[in-house]
Amino acid sequence: MQGKVKWFSEEKGYGYIVADDGKEHYFNIRDIQGANLPRNGDIVSFESGQGKKGPKASSVSIVAKSQAPSSSRGNDDRATCTHCGKKMVPRIITYRGEPSKSVCPFCGGTYKDFGWCFIATAVYGDYHAPEVIALRRFRDETLQPSLIGRTFIAIYYRVSPPVARFLSSKPFLAAAIRKILNVLARYHG
Repeated sequence: MQGKVKWFSEEKGYGYIVADDGKEHYFNIRDIQGANLPRNGDIVSFESGQGKKGPKASSVSIVAKSQAPSSSRGNDDRATCTHCGKKMVPRIITYRGEPSKSVCPFCGGTYKDFGWCFIATAVYGDYHAPEVIALRRFRDETLQPSLIGRTFIAIYYRVSPPVARFLSSKPFLAAAIRKILNVLARYHG
């Protein structure tokens, strides 16, 4: 089956494809074949299946890259730095061969921290685990739109680094928390 990438976020690890028959298919970063990630407007081939919340694409391969530059497609792929307010493409900083964080090339402010500061990442042991991706979707689609949700997210980011470090050294406790998070991840997967 073929379709066009409607939206894909490398940062969030998931996206949507509109198939030639008009149906929208969810896919995540683990469903992508090859080293290149798709961009909005790319033509892809994929296998269609049924996910928990509707059509799901797997074995996603890029057939043709979109020829239109980002600005003419109407979307600017650059992020806005929360420190200096400039539009930028974050630069990745690695530590011992692993991505550590991304920073603004203008002011050096941290844009995103990829470390073990997220409880779900510490519990599952992989930033790109399907459950962690589902929990990021829960954060972005359910919590982020409301004031209470945004407050919860801010508190979570403040307390999560020490909790994540503690959990990484307590596998039995991490396994118990994983069971709780699995319920939430299944609902948003």
